[in-house]
Amino acid sequence: MSCVSTLAAQSFSWSGRESIRPTKPRQASIRRTTSPTLLWIDDFEPGLMLYRKMFEDLGFKVLTATSGDAGVRLAAMNRVDAVVTDYEMPGMDGITVASAIKALDPRTPVLLFSGSTLVPAHARSVVDAFCDKARPRTELLAAIHRLLQRKPSLGLQPPAVAQASHQGHRTVA
Repeated sequence: MSCVSTLAAQSFSWSGRESIRPTKPRQASIRRTTSPTLLWIDDFEPGLMLYRKMFEDLGFKVLTATSGDAGVRLAAMNRVDAVVTDYEMPGMDGITVASAIKALDPRTPVLLFSGSTLVPAHARSVVDAFCDKARPRTELLAAIHRLLQRKPSLGLQPPAVAQASHQGHRTVA
């Protein structure tokens, strides 16, 4: 299984020569003032720390949790731009985590990042993308970028339109 968006499968090739830095928002007039925040949930702590370091080095802010329950609590207490969760975890599996995250905010994109062959087909109705842990990390990064670009933004607003009254001019006749 490679990295696949469940909302709109997109053709994407990566030669490995492209930059793997986070891309800028598409609209030049809107600027993001903070780094995107990822919530990474995985019960395998060494891997979790590896991905945290890797994505922080790429300019992301990364929150981590070693259980689904702890991840959902972090999502409830913090603004996150995307969630990356493993599937096979004790307690809450990745689909249960994704459902709980979507209950908090349905606009939060969730990527199921798993090496398991046991992921049920109905998972596609819950998560926004899948990525196989065995695939190249550039595919993982590309999938995260696609999710972040599709996410509707609440905190980013276009610049205010200057009114004549803001310039000290009279606007009444």
